[in-house]
Amino acid sequence: MLVQKLKAAVIAATAVASVAAVATPAEAGSCSRGGRAYICDYGVTSYLLPNSTKQEFVVGTGRAVWTRWTDSDGDWSGWESMGGKAWSTARAYDYDTSDPWTFRVFYYNYNDKGEYWGRNRDRSGTWSPWTRYELPING
Repeated sequence: MLVQKLKAAVIAATAVASVAAVATPAEAGSCSRGGRAYICDYGVTSYLLPNSTKQEFVVGTGRAVWTRWTDSDGDWSGWESMGGKAWSTARAYDYDTSDPWTFRVFYYNYNDKGEYWGRNRDRSGTWSPWTRYELPING
């Protein structure tokens, strides 16, 4: 239980810190990586998998989260949209420490104060739908 509360606090701190980097669409600069345009202010998030392959996440100019990954030779896949409507950096988080193949990608949506949205990757690489999570409120 304590570990779950600690993990929730880490996610909350990361999500709240992301609010500082929020830019409106008119102010957001556009960068490109591997042929995908993304919001520069939100940067690129990488997640290293146990077999040394990695997965990257960006927030596209339309605010959807996009992902790509390397194969065992280090070659990159094409970008795939994960959907969503991100108003912060898309971050990756190991929510299940018992399985290094599972993780969550999430973003903060300042339009829904006190909430973040996440998708979980399972061991086989399948993604859950976007789910809304409430951030813990510290009194």
